[in-house]
Amino acid sequence: MEIVKELKGGSLSKTLVIAKERNLFVRKLISRKHNREYGLVRWQSQIRKLQVLNKFLPNSSASIVAIGTFEDYYFYDMPYYSNSSNCSEALLHGELPELIAEKIIILLNKMVKINFGIARGSLAVYVSEELLTPLLLASEASKSYSFPLNSQEKSFFMAAVEDAIPKVKMLLDLVANLEVMESLTHGNLTLENILWDKNSEELIMIDPYAETYCECIIGDVSQLFQSSLSGYEFISSLFEKQTYSICEYPLHLIPASHTHFARSLSDLLDREEWFSRINLDIFRASQFIRMFPFKLVSSPRQGAAFMIHGINLLNQI
Repeated sequence: MEIVKELKGGSLSKTLVIAKERNLFVRKLISRKHNREYGLVRWQSQIRKLQVLNKFLPNSSASIVAIGTFEDYYFYDMPYYSNSSNCSEALLHGELPELIAEKIIILLNKMVKINFGIARGSLAVYVSEELLTPLLLASEASKSYSFPLNSQEKSFFMAAVEDAIPKVKMLLDLVANLEVMESLTHGNLTLENILWDKNSEELIMIDPYAETYCECIIGDVSQLFQSSLSGYEFISSLFEKQTYSICEYPLHLIPASHTHFARSLSDLLDREEWFSRINLDIFRASQFIRMFPFKLVSSPRQGAAFMIHGINLLNQI
């Protein structure tokens, strides 16, 4: 085996391109000893979800070709798609936003048809775990002397969080008995987790997530808007390079290609019977609020900024 190059690792310890018997593969590795909660659990859930996706949608999802141990890591291998880029890169490099949006709608409709029936109350579990619990944690964290915000930012953050908690409790009462059609989902359907094959102009899903609480396809849709309309990956990268105020989310820095894609996707979604704008608003706000526990450990200022953005989205419901 030859290591060809290392890719962006995401939640996992390492992602490598390797060569075996003249074939290229992507190897996803996770430490056997460290970051087990946010690493090993994610790695294992990816394997199980990929197996399910590949069973039902073999032409639209990556397959697993090997699983095992490597040095101090566990790994799984999947094919390397040499003539592809993720959808975020494809948009930046000039691929038509309308075309990618149309292909994504086709994919979403295939997933919706693999339905698991009505689940009463699953959205309430999701709201409790992914909205209320992080907000309560943020309330406690903001009172800590070590929370890395200046006094003005801390006051702003604390006020926003304390105002959001009763609103989420009210929302929880409203969705307590709501019926949701559950179906096959990806669980982490950001633009970076969909490959665009430049030859076939088809999509290939990678890096799914199984711990979703509510298997609603609109959760996947919300992550597409998280990537495009809210530019999560771009804003996250900006926060890593310099310090921004947590009070002003820099929407103006999101690439035009991504906002164009978001508009195209939104127009197409309005034609689908399964689509709910209200549910999208709930899920979209949650994508930024739910990350606070993880960000609190690794980059708390980012976590605070995304929490504020999530609360602002929540207030628009």
